[in-house]
Amino acid sequence: MNTRKSHIAAFAGIALALIASSASAVAYNVNWMQLTPTPFGSAPPFSGTYNLPGIGAVQMTYTAHPDFAEARFQNPALATGTLNYGGDTYSWTNNEVLGRTNWAWSGVLNSPWQVTYTFPGTVSAGQIVVGTIGLGRRNPNPNESPIDVITRVTVLQNGTYFGDWTGALNVGPASFSSGPGIFSLMNSLSGPGGADPWWNTGLSLVRVNDAMNSLTVYFNQTAGDGAGVNIGVLTPEPATLGLLAMGGLALLRRTRKAG
Repeated sequence: MNTRKSHIAAFAGIALALIASSASAVAYNVNWMQLTPTPFGSAPPFSGTYNLPGIGAVQMTYTAHPDFAEARFQNPALATGTLNYGGDTYSWTNNEVLGRTNWAWSGVLNSPWQVTYTFPGTVSAGQIVVGTIGLGRRNPNPNESPIDVITRVTVLQNGTYFGDWTGALNVGPASFSSGPGIFSLMNSLSGPGGADPWWNTGLSLVRVNDAMNSLTVYFNQTAGDGAGVNIGVLTPEPATLGLLAMGGLALLRRTRKAG
């Protein structure tokens, strides 16, 4: 091999390595569903249709319950944030949730409810994330079962947990568990409870790894706890895609000249 070709071959190898490195570190935007036109602080209808960027019209339906109050809710500390997982970056600027508080007017300690998101067609695997906030727990009172004083979230899908964004709030870390076709979240702290950080978690992000036409999030929510949930779409940032494309074109041109 002559010197010129050996230099070109070496350069091509370096370029490939750089492109591979860039491809393994992607910056994603998380575009959260917005519950407009419901004003913040007001209750969304139990069945309503909302726009999810890149997906289209999504029907959100959640179960009514006499012990609960609900509202479109946004915590300023969680509305904007960034998480890193597996070398990739996930950022957002518009997080909000369907928030519900279990006032336990009936005297029941824990109450179940669920919210279902129905998509206009099949959504690809890895495109949707679930975000939950405010999962609480406390020490049981006498004659209470410990499981009855923890808010748990369960989804019957395969999921990957990206972590928690706390926004410097005094909250407890979430505990993620999963098995084939199921994952769940709850506050991981134990101890006295009844106040922060036991009473809240930050924004926990879980990517859904299955293709689906609808997604249901199940809550078992303890008395006195306020919690929230929403879904978002993962979209690679245009700058990331542009750099990858430019690198590939540059390598292709150099390879052709080498021939």
